[in-house]
Amino acid sequence: MDAAALKAKIESAKRRLLAAETEMEAALHEIGQTPRSDKKIISGALSTAFAELKAARQELSDLEQVIAEDSL
Repeated sequence: MDAAALKAKIESAKRRLLAAETEMEAALHEIGQTPRSDKKIISGALSTAFAELKAARQELSDLEQVIAEDSL
């Protein structure tokens, strides 16, 4: 993998992390202000955000491993 492709993947992963964190913050803020029946919808949004966050963190970890291997 060349340096430009690696940099693009890292930037993509960072954007995904930021988007997921922003989505989770908004959902957490809403939980305290919603009726009990709407909490199920928010729970679904949080589950989606957590899945995206986990995928992005894994992608970053994989990229960091590639960088470490290339540095040897």
